[in-house]
Parts: sequence; structure tokens; C-alpha cells
Amino acid sequence: MTAFSSNIEEQSFPKMKPSDWPHNPVFVQPGNEMKTPGMNKNQPLPLGVPFEIDSPIFKGQVLLRFRSVTSDDPDAHSKYFEGHKRLMQTVIQGQFKRPTKMSDVYMGSIFARALAGAPPPLMTKIMDAVIRRVAPGLILDLSSVAPKVIALLAGTAQTMSIDPPGAEPDITLPVIEENVASALGKKLATKSKRRKHLSN
Repeated sequence: MTAFSSNIEEQSFPKMKPSDWPHNPVFVQPGNEMKTPGMNKNQPLPLGVPFEIDSPIFKGQVLLRFRSVTSDDPDAHSKYFEGHKRLMQTVIQGQFKRPTKMSDVYMGSIFARALAGAPPPLMTKIMDAVIRRVAPGLILDLSSVAPKVIALLAGTAQTMSIDPPGAEPDITLPVIEENVASALGKKLATKSKRRKHLSN
């Protein structure tokens, strides 16, 4: 079972003209099943400041930062990227609405259109088989009408923090410390051990 939407082709495109996009050339909008309380569905989501999300399986908040794109919090944007080679940041914090296995939660990119110059299906199948030997949790599909490159979130996230309600870290901080030992055990207490074990 996978946790990504299968109706990506139905996602509507921005109604706002690109010249009016506040973060041009980027326009971030919620998926069809994602609610963003307090926000207009046709407006772009903010960049650099947290916003609330509510889906059928998850509720929480998200923070998005892109290095070369205008931020809604310029000072925090500069502090995060200055002196680093970082290109973007995605922070997701919240709770699942029902018990969910880590092996069912993926992150990555799903495209609404076929990729120009995509490799033939047979080549993609071979590439996927080779990559799965190295990273079993990775799904590589470049030749379909809705191409995707996704991987298990628990084994891909650079940092993970599992906290009781009320003790969550501030997601606007430039650095969020790894904190999984109490939930996953000391054997997975470091980033490298957690990523190696949970990427399969």
C-alpha cells in the first residue's frame, strides 16, 4: 500500500496569471483532497511561514522554503540559506488521524504530465529494478502519464522528531534536532541508523 494520491491528473492548474504570482516562478497549491484552513483555495500557499493542512488521514502544519524564490519571511529565509548550499526545505508536523505504518508513508515528486524525453518503459523498469536493490523503498516511474519519484518518508527525511502533543519543536527554527530514540529505540537513535533501517 502507498500513501500518495492516484488522481494527480485531476489536479487543477492555477487560475491566477503567472505575472500575478507572488512567488513567481513558483506557485504552490494544495492537492484536491487537502484542506488549508483559513486560506482561499485559488491563492498560492505561503512560503517561509507555516500554514495549516487537513487531509482525510493527516492534520498539522507545513513550512516550505525555496532558496531562489521570494519568501514571506525574508529574515528567516536568509538565516536558513546563508552560508549553506541548501536549495529547499520542507517541514511537516502533525498527527495521523488513524494508525498508519511508516512503510505506507512516502515523500517525493508526482508530476501531472508525462515527462518530455522520458526513457522508454523498458528502460525505466530496468532502472527501477537496479535502484530498488540499493534503495528498496524508492519508487522510480518516469515513463507513465503521471511520472513519480517517491521514497519512504521515515528513511528519507533528513531529520525526524517524534514528540508527545505539546512538546513539538518550533518548525520555523533553522535546525530541528533528531529525536526518535524514545519512540523507535536507541538502535535507531541517530539519523544515519534511522535512515538506513527505515529506507527498506
